[in-house]
Amino acid sequence: MMAIIMALLSGFAGVYTEAIIKKRPSRNINVQNFWLYVFGMIFNIIAIFVQDFDAVMNKGFFHGYSPIIVLMIINHALSGIAVSMVMKYADNIVKVYSTSVAMLLTAVVSVFLFNFHLSLAFFLGSTVVLVSIYLHSIGKLQR
Repeated sequence: MMAIIMALLSGFAGVYTEAIIKKRPSRNINVQNFWLYVFGMIFNIIAIFVQDFDAVMNKGFFHGYSPIIVLMIINHALSGIAVSMVMKYADNIVKVYSTSVAMLLTAVVSVFLFNFHLSLAFFLGSTVVLVSIYLHSIGKLQR
């Protein structure tokens, strides 16, 4: 039940985000990103004050950050910018498909780099994703 609720909320959030970004096409994409992420920043600041206030005050906000962590933060920031560009110039379905393909490619790379073993469920899910991408692209071509 929670997975269904999570999927519905994620879908609604994606459509809402797309609507906000496309509402004013003349607005700079960086300004739109700022306003979309203000809420996330506010909630994260509240979480820091509630959960980690003493640790942040004693050790500093950046305590424990390694170069790998900094690279991960930069990667996520760039991914957010890429997603916002996809949402502005394409649509939410393209974003979902690109995320799905990225997960598939990550899993395949993990097999070679980390000896990760893929399950039957992965192959079935991959098949569903690839077939849905194919059917979506055929529908776009027929229009």
